[in-house]
Order: sequence, then C-alpha cells, then structure tokens
Amino acid sequence: MVKFEAAVEINRPIDEVFAYLDDPTKTPEWNSIVEESRPSETPVRRGTKISSRARFLGRKIESTFEVVEHVPNKTFVQKADKPFPFTLTILFEAAGKGTRVKQVFEGEPGGFFKLGEPILARIAKKQSQAQLDTVKELLEARTPAEVS
Repeated sequence: MVKFEAAVEINRPIDEVFAYLDDPTKTPEWNSIVEESRPSETPVRRGTKISSRARFLGRKIESTFEVVEHVPNKTFVQKADKPFPFTLTILFEAAGKGTRVKQVFEGEPGGFFKLGEPILARIAKKQSQAQLDTVKELLEARTPAEVS
C-alpha cells in the first residue's frame, strides 16, 4: 500500500482554487504527466467519470476516474483502477486570505508498479508536491480579470 500527502497554501480565495482544480480540462496545465482529461459531464459532481491520458515512468496510461465524493469548496475524491487501484482525495480549507490544499493519495500498486513500490512512492509524492506548487504559481500569477 502506498499512501502519501502533499499540501500547499495558495494566496487565492477558496472558491477560485476549488473551481480551477475541479475542472478536469485544466489538469494538463498543472499536472505534467496528464496529456488530456475529459469529464463525462459538466459541472463535475458525484458520479462523473473523467477520462484521462497520461504518461508515468515512461508508460502511456489510459484511465477513467470516478468522482465518488464532491463537496464544493471542501473536498473531492476520485477513484481509478489504472494503472492500479488508487484513490485521490483533495481537501480545501481557508487559510488566512488564501486556501490550503491537501492532496492524499492511497493506492495498491500491482504488476510492473509493485516491483518498484518504494521508488514509485517517492517519485509520486515528489510529483504531487510539484503539481500543487504549479497550481499555486499559476493561480497566484492571475489577475482578477483572468479568473474564470
């Protein structure tokens, strides 16, 4: 079992941060391994399926995430079975004038990924933190007119 957390504080309002991270079409902007991400419906809600195409450790990965929990400006939880069963939880809370975002990953690597589980965990945690840092950078660089 692989479990890790990554967190960041973003100097933007919680509704703006949630809206950005809740839009699967924006994922390739901040997640360097995701090439494309498409929701089955908008707005995203519990039960929405998100098709994703990514590259991780040199492997092409096509997967479908299911949104299993969705509470605007609080949390969303996605589950996937590829490349192995995992759950990704993102929590949002007010932090002064900004937002604290915490990402929790829990997975059960198998096959190719099981062989390198300790290395996989370190790489994935480092990538998760880098992705959240990218979200921070992108959102804090926006001017009010750019907020959608």
